[in-house]
Amino acid sequence: MSKRSFTEFSAQDSESVSQILEHADELLRAAQALKYDLEAFRTNPGQGSNVLSVLKRHNQRIQATTRLLGQAEIESSGQGTVPSQKARRLGNGQDIVPTLPAGLPVPPPATLTRWTPQDIPPGGLPPLPPVLDPVLEQAALTHSGKIARPTDMSYERLEWIGDAYLYLISSAFIFQTFPNLSTGRSAQLREKLVKNETLSTYTTEYGLNMRARFPAEFDLQGRVGGSQASREKRKKVLGDIFEAYVAAAILGDPDGLSRVVTWLKALWAGSLSKEIRNEYKSQATVVPHAVEDGDSNNAGNANLDLNPKVVLAKAIGGKDVKIVYENLGEPKKAKDSGLPMYTVGVFLNGWGETHLQLGYGNGLSKKEAGAKAAQRALDNKKLIKKFETRKRDFQAALDAQNGQ
Repeated sequence: MSKRSFTEFSAQDSESVSQILEHADELLRAAQALKYDLEAFRTNPGQGSNVLSVLKRHNQRIQATTRLLGQAEIESSGQGTVPSQKARRLGNGQDIVPTLPAGLPVPPPATLTRWTPQDIPPGGLPPLPPVLDPVLEQAALTHSGKIARPTDMSYERLEWIGDAYLYLISSAFIFQTFPNLSTGRSAQLREKLVKNETLSTYTTEYGLNMRARFPAEFDLQGRVGGSQASREKRKKVLGDIFEAYVAAAILGDPDGLSRVVTWLKALWAGSLSKEIRNEYKSQATVVPHAVEDGDSNNAGNANLDLNPKVVLAKAIGGKDVKIVYENLGEPKKAKDSGLPMYTVGVFLNGWGETHLQLGYGNGLSKKEAGAKAAQRALDNKKLIKKFETRKRDFQAALDAQNGQ
């Protein structure tokens, strides 16, 4: 077969050279990663039992890269294409689109344990897990507007499955960590973790946006002499890139799911650090106000009943006495999350009072705000003691009347 002339060496060939250089860089990174792990095993011989699994994982990455280099060699020589993960041909020469792995790993419950304060990173981001399959890595970082052929992969399908993984994993962590949280509040926490604003921030903090291939309008300066993507659209695309990267890291490695779950647990613990610490504090908190109702076991039972609304009702409630909870104004947005923040007041009708406000509370749900309002009322010990005295005097008078 004759060699191609200089005029045939077009911009397409230039792009091929760039792709070959990318594959070469990937091969060097894979070899360096393998060398790093092997040196670590040599330093710590006690971990030698894991050498086989590490070799298998790194060999998968190296072999995938060498296959791409071999394909590039054949294509550059003008001898056509060979079957690969990137593009395959049927017998009639028709291209078929590459597909993702048929079997999708499902995280076992043992890996989705609850957050603890120890999971919160002391500073900075946890290390980003690598994508060991270079084809998936390239696809995860490529916008559909930058693919050269219909058979090339963009991040769209990876983003779709990555979105599902993020929802599943975040839901499991929240369910395990906050056992008493309402489904509405749990959904709010999950939204805080998986919304585009959060994911796009992760993308830029890890520098994935610098590695991604976008159309020019998604650059910070926009297309020269042309349009620029809106802030919301750019945020959406950056969030999609993160979701696609998660999927690629999971699907490109037999151990990818466990590595990604461990990474996300630490990453999200930083985003929910306040909520996680508050949950652990609340588990150790005992309502400071003990209810005296003549039951000798009440002191032991008080620790089991941590619902401030119930404690308040037992403390000052009674016949024809009503403790009501009302919304105070329209909900406002929380500064840290942008989620709606409700304000609820607790009022007393009885013991000589009409619509007396005992306290108020703020929360991301009406239930949470009402509980905080009740706790604030209980913390006002002087006020509670006054109504306990009125309740006791009323009961004493009633007992005396019944005894006559």
